[in-house]
Amino acid sequence: MNGHPNGERGALAVMSDALPQLKGASHKVAQFILSAPRETINLTVTELASRSGVSEASIVRFAQLLGYSGFHALKISLAEDIVSPMLLVHEDLTAEDGPVDAMQKALLAGMRSLEDTAQILNLPAVEAAILALAGARRIELFAAGNSLPIAMDLNFRLTKIGLCSRFSIDPTMQAMYATLTSSEDVAVGISHTGSSIDTVHALELAKRHGARTICVTNHSESPLSRYGDIRLFTSARVSHFREEEMASNLAALALTEALYVGLCVERSEASMQAAAKTMHATGDRKY
Repeated sequence: MNGHPNGERGALAVMSDALPQLKGASHKVAQFILSAPRETINLTVTELASRSGVSEASIVRFAQLLGYSGFHALKISLAEDIVSPMLLVHEDLTAEDGPVDAMQKALLAGMRSLEDTAQILNLPAVEAAILALAGARRIELFAAGNSLPIAMDLNFRLTKIGLCSRFSIDPTMQAMYATLTSSEDVAVGISHTGSSIDTVHALELAKRHGARTICVTNHSESPLSRYGDIRLFTSARVSHFREEEMASNLAALALTEALYVGLCVERSEASMQAAAKTMHATGDRKY
């Protein structure tokens, strides 16, 4: 069988995407493999079952759940993933890591998230999102938690090129903005997990009031994706350090940057004129 039954995505990207929906034994197996992929490819099904605390049958069911014929096929895909051109050693941060080790792991994980996102990106969906944003009367942005900086950056960029964009860090204001949308507007929900209650609620409200909706998330089966007319997915793996989960925003930031660049090209003349005006207006704030 093909090592990548899930299109161009490698085994680690597939597991990271599925992780929030996995339960019980499958969740245990996924967590172990994501934290020790190189070790996993050298384990037998019996050894992996022992290390992850599940039965051998659970390992096989887990592999089949991800679309592989069995554990052997999953290991082949995992091996291909690890020896990709990025040569990423996908390891968790540990308490023994020094600052330099931590920095190197973070940079490599960020680069791999960009590579994975580029591989899975649905280009027709990206084009549809750009055209929708370009033609919107108003663009409403919704985000919470770690996704707030991404929404703030996108709002700044859209405003800079003359688009009517609005964003508030207050979830109550986001909900209010959502209820005031119409079919002339576009609403964008940004959430790495796709499970932020406030972001999901705001996007749902906007969709209910007729707005065209776009979701940007790392998980294809997340609650947020249910309300996206246009769905854009990143592929950033979660790194576990002790009890904390640290998910990179780099892939989502790069994706919103791509939308911005696409809009600049789509609205070339209007974007240049607006950028010149906004640059002139803020020129006295620079040395």
